[in-house]
Amino acid sequence: MNETEFLDLLRYYFRNAKTEEVEEILADYESHFEEGKKRGLSEEEIARELGSPKDIYNSFQSEGVVDEKAKGSPLKSRALDMAKDAQDKMGKTWDAVSPRLPGAAEATARMTARLLTAAGIIMAIVVLAAAGLVIGLFSTNLVPFHGMAPLPRFSFLTLASIGSFGIFTALSIYLIAREGSRAIETSLIGTGHDKGGETK
Repeated sequence: MNETEFLDLLRYYFRNAKTEEVEEILADYESHFEEGKKRGLSEEEIARELGSPKDIYNSFQSEGVVDEKAKGSPLKSRALDMAKDAQDKMGKTWDAVSPRLPGAAEATARMTARLLTAAGIIMAIVVLAAAGLVIGLFSTNLVPFHGMAPLPRFSFLTLASIGSFGIFTALSIYLIAREGSRAIETSLIGTGHDKGGETK
């Protein structure tokens, strides 16, 4: 085995070691070859004297020069480092954001409860207004357009039924909205978000 083959085999066996360590080892064995040539030895004789590249690798490995953990490719090592950095950043972000989440959830729930109550009130008013309009239209002899016959008048009982239906419908809508709002607020108390701890 000549010098080039010997050094190539060394480079192959030490392929998983750090680059600077490999260069140092190769430079050391190149100097062995130079000294051997000065003594008049051939490259093959110097290679025999130095021993097998695999045995050299094993001896370095047993002395702890070659780190077995470094056997992964540089790309894999970099990917692992990046994943660890991303995990650390995500952990820090979560630590910063998580204390704010209960407050944000509480604010959203309270806003939803208020909107539900407001929507119930508005819908109840619309139903009452519609019932009042129907009662108004059919309790008088209203002529919608010139030349048309007046709208028929409903009996008092029919008008009272329409009015009652409108009132009960409006009341039902309002009560459903209010109970929904209370249920949301109660869920806040149940999860410990309500600082007052009082049920309404």
